[in-house]
Amino acid sequence: MITTYKFAENNWSQQRYDDDILFNSSGVHQPEGRHKTNSAKEQFQEIIPYLKETRNALDIGARWGSFTVQLHKFGFNHVYMAELRDIHFKGISYNVDMSRATLFPHPIMHKTSKVNAFQKTITQLNSGNIDCYSIDDMNIDNVDFIKIDVDGPDRLVVQGAKNTIERCKPIIYIECGVEQMQWERKMKNRDVKIEDSVPEGYKIINCKVESNNFILIP
Repeated sequence: MITTYKFAENNWSQQRYDDDILFNSSGVHQPEGRHKTNSAKEQFQEIIPYLKETRNALDIGARWGSFTVQLHKFGFNHVYMAELRDIHFKGISYNVDMSRATLFPHPIMHKTSKVNAFQKTITQLNSGNIDCYSIDDMNIDNVDFIKIDVDGPDRLVVQGAKNTIERCKPIIYIECGVEQMQWERKMKNRDVKIEDSVPEGYKIINCKVESNNFILIP
């Protein structure tokens, strides 16, 4: 059975929601260095025209929760987050109203299995010491939106959501760029295309804010 993460504290702030201020796990907004705690507001603006329902959303590759915050602000009832790296959990506790969210501390893939991972990247499929699951394994109904950004096996995440997608017809926001291509070449010895991720009956919208990202709409 897939487990969820229980936070000892949840120190989110409505003011920080309103101001789009995010903390890392040290409680720092916009730290020095490469990894900023940027708001997802600009990205989310491109998605809004396609959203019709705001029941449940999935944030796969949640990091510090920037997308979940935008989903809450837009009116989604509940967001189911998945994040492999426990280094981000403290940041999530600072940033996200967990009364309206659930965190799955597992990699989400195409099936229930075992994998190995280094930092946030899956390094071995079908064996290892980390439990992974599919979106279908999460058993969530009324899914109106899925965001997928897992820096590699993004296409496999879609494969593992087949039943959820057929049942709920959610809007899907997915990355398909350099990191995904590098991962697929290394693990699968193939080149990945965004067309490989499109469920039957969906069409592709190219994003302008993040050129490697796409919106898939039924």
